Amino acid sequence: MSPTYRILGPVTVLGPAGPVRPAGQKQASVLAALLLSPNRVVPEDRLIDLTWGEQAPRSARGRLQVHVSDLRKLLGADVITRSSSGYAIEVGPGARDLDVFDAVVADARGLTGAAAVARLHEALELWTGTPLDGVSDELAELERPALVERRLAVVEELHELRIAEGQPAETVADLRKLVDEHPYRERLRAALMLALHRCGRAAEALEVYAQGHELLVSELGIEPGPALRDVQLRILRGEDQAPVTTVRPAELPLAARGFAGRANELAALDSGDDGVWVITGTAGVGKTALAVRWAHDARDRYPDGQLYVNLRGFDADDEPLSPTAALAQLLRALGASPSETDDQSGLFRSLLADRKALVVLDNARDAAQVLPLLPSTGRVLVTSRHRLGDLVARTGARSLALTQLPGHDSHALLTSALGADRVAAEPAAAAELAEVCGHHPLALRIAAANVGASIAATVAELRGDPLLALDGAELGAVATAFSLSYQALPADQQRLFRVLGIVPGPDFTPHAASALLDVGTGVATRLLRGLAAANLVEAHAPGRYRFHDLVRRYAEELGDEAEAWDRLFASYLAITDAAVAHLAKRIVTLPRDDQPGPSPVEFAGSAEAVAWLDVEAPNLVAALRRAAVSGPRPQVWYLADAVRRFFHDHGRRAEWLELTPVLLRAARRHEAPAAEALLHLTMGGAAFREGRHKDGIAHTTEAARASRACGWRECEASAVANLGSMLDWSGRLTEAVEHSRRAVELFRELGNPSGESHAMNSVSCHYRQLGRLAEARECLDESVALCRKESLSFWEAANLADLGSVLLALGDHQYAEHTLHLALELFRELGSRFGEATALNGLSAVHLARDDHDAARQAATEALECARQDGDQQAEAVALIRLGRATSGRQHLVRALEIAKRSGLRGLEAEASAALAHVLAVAHPTTARSHATTALAVARAGGFRLLEAEALLAVAAAESPEQAGHAVREALRIWHDTGHVTGAARATRALEDLTARS
Repeated sequence: MSPTYRILGPVTVLGPAGPVRPAGQKQASVLAALLLSPNRVVPEDRLIDLTWGEQAPRSARGRLQVHVSDLRKLLGADVITRSSSGYAIEVGPGARDLDVFDAVVADARGLTGAAAVARLHEALELWTGTPLDGVSDELAELERPALVERRLAVVEELHELRIAEGQPAETVADLRKLVDEHPYRERLRAALMLALHRCGRAAEALEVYAQGHELLVSELGIEPGPALRDVQLRILRGEDQAPVTTVRPAELPLAARGFAGRANELAALDSGDDGVWVITGTAGVGKTALAVRWAHDARDRYPDGQLYVNLRGFDADDEPLSPTAALAQLLRALGASPSETDDQSGLFRSLLADRKALVVLDNARDAAQVLPLLPSTGRVLVTSRHRLGDLVARTGARSLALTQLPGHDSHALLTSALGADRVAAEPAAAAELAEVCGHHPLALRIAAANVGASIAATVAELRGDPLLALDGAELGAVATAFSLSYQALPADQQRLFRVLGIVPGPDFTPHAASALLDVGTGVATRLLRGLAAANLVEAHAPGRYRFHDLVRRYAEELGDEAEAWDRLFASYLAITDAAVAHLAKRIVTLPRDDQPGPSPVEFAGSAEAVAWLDVEAPNLVAALRRAAVSGPRPQVWYLADAVRRFFHDHGRRAEWLELTPVLLRAARRHEAPAAEALLHLTMGGAAFREGRHKDGIAHTTEAARASRACGWRECEASAVANLGSMLDWSGRLTEAVEHSRRAVELFRELGNPSGESHAMNSVSCHYRQLGRLAEARECLDESVALCRKESLSFWEAANLADLGSVLLALGDHQYAEHTLHLALELFRELGSRFGEATALNGLSAVHLARDDHDAARQAATEALECARQDGDQQAEAVALIRLGRATSGRQHLVRALEIAKRSGLRGLEAEASAALAHVLAVAHPTTARSHATTALAVARAGGFRLLEAEALLAVAAAESPEQAGHAVREALRIWHDTGHVTGAARATRALEDLTARS
């Protein structure tokens, strides 16, 4: 085997024993100098100059011979030859990484779109560091700049292609870094300008031009070249803008009832330009009310959507919403399904580029929370108790500071609340009421709600009440109004008001109030309505109430009842237990010291249960965060156990992964080893599904260790089973089989049918990948029977979906389709979008086997939508492969390959590469051959027998008829050996086609 060489990084020789670096700088310099002129004689004097420079010692010629001799020992005696004038190195085709780089780039330039992008990525991956690393300064100074220039030219070409392919947001960060590193390269600067412009950030693009212009004029005394000036002109003319998406969210909350006044502020917002507006003021002064009122009035000005996010900047009981969580919420509203691996901020800006949209960012803590959430166009309203001077300075935002109401606005508010006749009857008392309330909107509303027969009598009560300063003197009037309202409440309503301050989440229901007071739901509902009538709580949705955050703080000041918190948490736990009983049965549950209490809420089925969990999720998260600190324990671990499956299976894994580290630290602090094991288990599954495979495997491995250490065998079995699945996806089939078989044994010993079914499903998947189809079917038949006997709906659906794929391979297309439809119906009943995607992907494969490409495309498109709604990377990659095969769509297959490579999904990498080779075989055989070779290598390395056969067919598609025959016959042999009837039929048809062509 002839050696191959790397010079696009540290100078390295690759031989049968792996990579070898030359022994020292001089030897590396001699080798590199020869490799830069392959198959040509390099004069001895030139080798000496490049290795030692002008100060070469007298012994340099003798030392050169020694280095050549050592290199021959490393490379082979005949590789470097001697002539009368110097030395030459024999380098075969493709043996030098520089030659491979040039060939791949040339191939890419013969492609278009996503295929060209993928090929250029492959070329750049050949660069492993600084070119000619390890050689002499003389050689590096002479040869390195040309190599760097070749790479930069390709980098520029790649980013231009990505922008043309609709990926401007993804290129901006890379291009900024490149422009900083190479400020005089006008092509890079032009690409950055275009990318920013395509993201709707024209002002930033023009600023990039201005910076470049100043640099070129001041440093070099020249004007920018025509290409850079052309991009500037196109931006100024509004050309080359990004397409507009059609998703139009409408997320504004209800406008405050009886809003009055603030005419000057509303007029300022009306007359102002789009951009960022920061509305600031003290708590309760009406920031949100103003923003939401203006937003409703201006809806027609923003036809492309209105978005709203409560950033929880000053929530006393919960952490401020992180920019990542806020972006996820905004992107979901725009129809996107981001994962943790996405550039969420860039994607958000791209989706809103050049759109007339309105974004309300309510209750912001600081500029750092807001900056990633700013689109490049449209209007943004930010409300905050802080002035956010940094945000104003950095973005040029307009600032609108709210103070107490002027007299005429206070009069308008009281007129709205009390009626014009009553205010007109007591004008002096109304004016005095406004003065006593400090012209504070919230205080006025609360005071007005307590006016009885006479406004003057209410004023007298307020003047006789001592101020309760919650937040300094400026809020004394607000506290006085609270105090008056509170004092006027009946005793049972007073008690409810006090205990509601315990609730950590954003809102509460009559059931929560019932638990806090230990009274019936009917009584709690009546009391809540009384508090709403006094303006101390707001009914913001049917059956759901919330505090203004200032009122909440007042309630918290009045006292805390530990027993009430325990009852509330017990109620959350009981209702959650009742809800999750309608979902897929958990394989493992945390052992409990006592049985759950009766649930005050009953659910008719899984749809009602999921709806309740979806609405209550923020409250459950807030309750778990508080309980992690203050208890009750062990109930906090029980609730985490109960709710984890919902977060995992319903597209809320990112939220779960934000919460679980808090719970894990608490479990360690309070020495709860079983809870630690469980949390590692759930974090592992969530991380893996989010595409963080190393984290997923690490957490799951720790779950197995921790559960084994504390003697919790059910959790150990579940962790071992999960590891089997993870190792399968990661291309470690031999280890996967060992883990899954061990899990089956453990679950059988424990008498856990749900876990046994899960583990048997994993074993069947490993068998299928290994080509042991008969054993896979036997395993699945047994598992389906077990699920039906034990009423395990989710695992019945999962096993039916995998059985459908095995039946397809075995040639029973009709039964496969029937089985997959059964799985699809079950998954839809359970509300599992991931399951739907899995079944639809299987149905797409059945349609492909029948050459019904329209049906295959439809099923794959539905699967892709389900996978993206769930956020599952594996299911998304499979759907993209099915869609790519159904439509011969390179872009789908390139995206699937990117996901597979990034996530370490080796089996899917092989499948996507093989499918891409088929699509490119006719028009781009060289590229197709490269993908097919990759698919074959990956499949063989991972032991994926069926994918090996698929890759062999891909190899055949890219080869000449003479060479293709061997690959097809080898694929046919594998499919015959494994009993893969559908594959064998494909290979037979391929052989017949080859025979006909020859």
